[in-house]
Amino acid sequence: MLAPRRLSGLSRIGFLAFVVFLLAVPAANAVRLPAQYGEGNRPFEEIDINEKIVVYFHQRMLGEIIVEKDYVVYQFDKATGEFLERKTHWRENLPDAVRESKISRRLATSMVKGDVQSAALFLISPESDVFPLDPCPENPCWIVKSVEQGNLVVTIIDAVDGWFLGNGIPPPYTGFSLTGPMYFAPCQLGWDQWSQNAESWFDAMGYSTEQVAWPSQDKIREHLQSWETAVFYEIAHGGSDAFSHGCLGINVAETITAGEIAAFISEYEKMPFTFIASCGGMCETGSNTLSNAFRMGSTEHTATVGYCGMATPECDVCWTYSLDWQDALFSYMSLGYAVKDAFDQANADYPSCASAGCMRFAGDEDFAVVPVVGRMYCGVNANFTSDVTMGCVPLTVNFT
Repeated sequence: MLAPRRLSGLSRIGFLAFVVFLLAVPAANAVRLPAQYGEGNRPFEEIDINEKIVVYFHQRMLGEIIVEKDYVVYQFDKATGEFLERKTHWRENLPDAVRESKISRRLATSMVKGDVQSAALFLISPESDVFPLDPCPENPCWIVKSVEQGNLVVTIIDAVDGWFLGNGIPPPYTGFSLTGPMYFAPCQLGWDQWSQNAESWFDAMGYSTEQVAWPSQDKIREHLQSWETAVFYEIAHGGSDAFSHGCLGINVAETITAGEIAAFISEYEKMPFTFIASCGGMCETGSNTLSNAFRMGSTEHTATVGYCGMATPECDVCWTYSLDWQDALFSYMSLGYAVKDAFDQANADYPSCASAGCMRFAGDEDFAVVPVVGRMYCGVNANFTSDVTMGCVPLTVNFT
């Protein structure tokens, strides 16, 4: 991350005038940056990240077509007006207009089976995590989400030629009580990139991590009933009170509830950090929820982050950035940021996830997982220190 710096000519008075200028622009938080920033007439969305940072976010569009992964973000100190950072990803040599879509929304949605949830036009990125096509299509594509036989299916249709190009990776879906595998009847696939990214970062932070696809409930209980496992990540279909982690046979989802997690963990210490990557996993965080169960109802020395409404149309753009957002979160956590500070900075870097509330936090805002923490917190005033393998041990040992 770049050190905070002030743009030449951007005085506090100038920044206040800039804010007045922004407030004068009508309609749904859409603002224009002054000419000194060289952004032309691009519309920006103003988003408050926290009490310290305000960002201005532009998602690149070509008419009604979303240009996947292309964006510009400006970050400012809210109190002083100090410019902090500009982040951008912008494909070169794209025309101002691409080939005109000849396939209407109605025709595109008629080409898929099941109950259509949403449809949007995307220009797919060659770096796409969620639309992994090879070769990457040059034409705009309809991305149609539908529910078929209990599965959320993402269908990619060439919006010019009308060809079916393949399927995208769906976000975890909460419309049914299934999770773990990406598809059911039969059970297949999973979100390997996301879970392996978490494993890699946990290892880098100093936590020896086991990554398992479709774990049994016994495997989950093994890590909950532990003094060693201090960071936990799940990406699966589910809501705020349950997620489906595996399959019984080839067709039946195996689901674990918040109540079962609370029972498993009841005689152990709360989980210090949990990432709940189910579609609605963090929409609710009170009693009888996953967040509350992993934290054992505590807001001290424990934190949960994760998704809310990731399968809804409001989070379509956020889903395309979800792996980047996660990577940013873990990167900041690895530098010793408190989880909430890392969460806010990831939102500042990828504000489409902040504006729609697709990412959520609950727990201790001052808690960090680097340096390494153990499951047992000994307290700053206690005459003990936490050891990853031994729990609480005396600060000094007196021999008599």
